[in-house]
Amino acid sequence: MEIVIAPDKFKDTLTAAEAAGAIADGIDRAARRAGRTDVRLILKPMADGGEGSLGILAGDEGEYHPVETFDALMRPVQSAYAVLPGNSGKYAAVEAASAVGLYRLDREERNPLRTTSYGVGKVMREAIEAGCTELIAAVGGTATSDCGAGMLAALGCRFLDGQNRLIDYPAGGDLIRFDAIDTAPLYHLTQGCRFKVLCDVDNPLTGPKGAAAVFAPQKGADAAAVALLEAGAEHFAAKAAAATGHDCRAVAGSGAAGGIAWALKTFCGADFIPGAASIAALTGTDAAIRKAALAVTGEGRFDSQSLHGKVAGHIASFAHAHGIPTIVLCGSRGEDMTADILAPAGISALFALTDRVPRHEAFTRPAESLARLTAEVFGYLLAE
Repeated sequence: MEIVIAPDKFKDTLTAAEAAGAIADGIDRAARRAGRTDVRLILKPMADGGEGSLGILAGDEGEYHPVETFDALMRPVQSAYAVLPGNSGKYAAVEAASAVGLYRLDREERNPLRTTSYGVGKVMREAIEAGCTELIAAVGGTATSDCGAGMLAALGCRFLDGQNRLIDYPAGGDLIRFDAIDTAPLYHLTQGCRFKVLCDVDNPLTGPKGAAAVFAPQKGADAAAVALLEAGAEHFAAKAAAATGHDCRAVAGSGAAGGIAWALKTFCGADFIPGAASIAALTGTDAAIRKAALAVTGEGRFDSQSLHGKVAGHIASFAHAHGIPTIVLCGSRGEDMTADILAPAGISALFALTDRVPRHEAFTRPAESLARLTAEVFGYLLAE
């Protein structure tokens, strides 16, 4: 009996690898108690394009290259890119959050008018200068809403204000100041490169469902800041359309990562690919599920959003399409997660830690709590 264990991270408590290990521990406990020697566990930690994606994409065979770069407030940090196996060392993965992630900033530091994506652009530049010609960018989880301007500056793009002064490290609040854009150094660096962006949202760059309106408040923006960021994004998009001939602000997914996705599509011709589905295919998770008897997935909180582009939703949907049942284990569950919602999504059962153990224990001892919940659930399943 093969069981594929493919969870996302449990935010702020467990990495995807730690969650997979805890679930495996629980199943192993239940199998030993039931005297089941036929159970084979296949661990496939997952991500959807946000924090933790680089490690999942690289796996054990990727080649990591450390990069000294900057966080979203231009403070020195260490990030990395990974050269993926095969492809003659030309295919690299970059994770925006590892450089300019929201998690790097204290709550009082979060202000998308001041934050810049320059740090992730520096990582990309080093990968390109090392000879990588295809980059896959996991862009979720950033602290920025600069429409990727900082990233583009690190890649060579020059942004000039009305007095013809160079804006070296553009942040969200600088977008409205752009008067001219010099793309020649950017195109010289990226000539012959292909870019792919892992997207788990379908928001456009601007408008009521755009990057500023939807995501900037999660990154510390108040209503006044959101209005400034929206005006800046519209201004930058118009200038970019004049400079490149491409107006991509309405393209689904352009609003990802505060507009980093838009910048890569507009200036570098990037393709958008679904985060969880692409990672599952690239890491062999889908292939493992096809051969399995059961899939187990999970995340910190499982609600209606989990079924749209997130890890658990993809695992359940893919397994269901191949006649494989899925069990979801999560930290907490949305009140709307009823059987009439779960069954059509391919989910056979959903179990939440907060339904079974005290909340403080779920957060202070997450791995043991998850292992114990899993052992309880599989104690019944494997005894049947």
